[in-house]
Amino acid sequence: MKEKVICLTFLFIITTFSIMAKSRLYFYGEKSNDLYQLLTINEIPFISVSSIDEIAKQCKQGDVAIITSPGYPHKTVDISPDSYKQFFKKNIRVYIEYPTYLPNHSMDSVVHKGLLERGIVYSDFFGEKLPSMSIFSVNDCHIRMIYNVTDTLLCYAKVAGFDFAEYGLTNTTVYPLLFKEKNILIAASCLSNFSTARYGPHKTMEIIWEKILGWLTGNSLELIKWEQDPKPMYGKNEKLNPEAIVQCIENGHNWYYSSNLLLDPSWEGEWKKYQGDGTFPFGPPVGNDKKRGDGSNGILEGHASRINYDGTQEYRYWMRADVQAESAMALAAGGRYLHRMDSVPGNLLYYLYDSSILRNGPRNDKLSKSYGLIGWSVTHPYVFYGDDNARTLLATIGASAFLNKQHWNNKIVEGILANYRLSGKYGFQGERLNEGDIIERGLEVYQGSELTHLSAHFESWLWANYLWLYKQTQYGPLLEKAKAGIKMMMDNYPDNWRCVQSIQIERARMILPLAWLVRVEDTPLHREWLELMVSDILKYQVESGGIRESFGDNGKVDLGKTISNDQYGVYEAPLIFNEGDPASCSLYTCNFAIFGLNEAYYATDNIQIKAARDKLAEYLIRIQVTSDRHPDIAGAWFRGFDYNRWDYWGSNADAGWGVWSTLAGWSQPWILLSLILTDKEESFWDYTHTMLDMKKAMEESSWIVE
Repeated sequence: MKEKVICLTFLFIITTFSIMAKSRLYFYGEKSNDLYQLLTINEIPFISVSSIDEIAKQCKQGDVAIITSPGYPHKTVDISPDSYKQFFKKNIRVYIEYPTYLPNHSMDSVVHKGLLERGIVYSDFFGEKLPSMSIFSVNDCHIRMIYNVTDTLLCYAKVAGFDFAEYGLTNTTVYPLLFKEKNILIAASCLSNFSTARYGPHKTMEIIWEKILGWLTGNSLELIKWEQDPKPMYGKNEKLNPEAIVQCIENGHNWYYSSNLLLDPSWEGEWKKYQGDGTFPFGPPVGNDKKRGDGSNGILEGHASRINYDGTQEYRYWMRADVQAESAMALAAGGRYLHRMDSVPGNLLYYLYDSSILRNGPRNDKLSKSYGLIGWSVTHPYVFYGDDNARTLLATIGASAFLNKQHWNNKIVEGILANYRLSGKYGFQGERLNEGDIIERGLEVYQGSELTHLSAHFESWLWANYLWLYKQTQYGPLLEKAKAGIKMMMDNYPDNWRCVQSIQIERARMILPLAWLVRVEDTPLHREWLELMVSDILKYQVESGGIRESFGDNGKVDLGKTISNDQYGVYEAPLIFNEGDPASCSLYTCNFAIFGLNEAYYATDNIQIKAARDKLAEYLIRIQVTSDRHPDIAGAWFRGFDYNRWDYWGSNADAGWGVWSTLAGWSQPWILLSLILTDKEESFWDYTHTMLDMKKAMEESSWIVE
């Protein structure tokens, strides 16, 4: 194999030198430019020049020129009318990008800064590998509208789709991105920034540049070397290092510190500025110049799926309750595993339950009907999502156990009972509760409700909490409430289930309460339910180990495929557009599935479940982010991954948590915890019940349900 690579490389170099012997390639731009680096590592000879006028004067017929934009995005490239005349007169092939002026074309004076738009192939110029309407990302694209364009090769617009612009170019503003004017290729933005700005998928960018360079030189080119950063930790078929899982866990644990998400009081004003009222909490990257917090002031949510022209990502400056507890759990579990425990996980729990507003105010007033509930976020402490409370409480259980502390036992029991007493006859709480409504309507209205809300995503982990506390206290109503909800869900599966974005999300969440139900009542029916849920989700486990996203067959998907181009990015949305799109999700599916599968294995001793868990664990190890350029994302898991391309890709339509988002809660902690449990051959159920004792806390809190 090595001999074949050497021969191919040697043949490429010989071919390239043969091409360049016939003509000279002039390059205008900085040495740090991505295209300059690409030409260099592929040993394509060129002449670097310091001025565009120099190219116009020196070049001869048959020569080739590349003019990049050193000042991008702040300054366009000034090319004189005389230089254009020389290029046309000498008939040399030229690539120009981000020009200030073009002969025979008018253009807008204002530069448009893209956000949701993507690049679209608009011709057959790029061949069968990249057909018309193929989509690629041009992150943080700065572009001006150019008019009177007749030969467009690439355009830039807001379009819906995974691989292709599914609705064409309707209901969207279309900018020519790359077009041909006689012997000149003109890019209206900076295409040579492809590596720095992380344009993708990277294979698509390879094809684009091979075709552009091939057109310039008049010969077919293949770029043998292509550097990618960030990239998955391992290739699809690459052999894992024997210590791969240990290294992955260490990387994931370290990410909490290198991500710069831990808030310090020295930049609290900046956090509050960008968080605002919580409806649009996006802001610039938190740089290494900021002091890292110790958890006493909380932790921010994560990275937004918005990549800047320099490759950095915007941050989500939001302080949520679930993220505090889940981060604490991840750091406590990682600290125990790595023998590197510090004060941060405990500080995060103190922040959540004591110093923040999240469990204070009416939520800490025993006379209040909302006592014990945990606020959604510091901007919305009066809003309660049952699922967020459920994950916050389970994470507090986990963190307490890994820290070997009973300090938060009362908070755990109070939180579980507070949610229990606001659920209806059949165990459902509904999507969201509001403190004002609870106080006005009274507990009896909720307790007597016959509500059915067939959403595992929103409801099922509360039942897992009830089952966990039942095991600790033997308080029967907790078991009965959990059984009522689970039975209703399974009696209506799958046809009547409500799916938020994907049926896989719902299945992944349902595995955990089913596994723990087997723990407390091991009956043939309960095992049948668990085996059904596991087998159905694993039908979508692909060869590489990931779980493919799917809309399912019932059609009850709340936030399915984007309905038009103008609606792209307006609301929460799945990673896929069409059924079968090769995407896995580490925010909603794989993260919760691996945790559930681990618990299901220990509940049943089913070796097939263990094999599926191990396969998914290996996949997650492989796709963990590694990056030399961006240490703040190294060790994280992005939400989306295309397991065919083996690249971070998908429909980036979600308004808050798209393909390249990271989360200190939700994704990172449950993946990290599950890998630790897998390697230690432990279950969350067994470990936490061994380490914690809730009997005293239950005695002190039982008044909540009396």
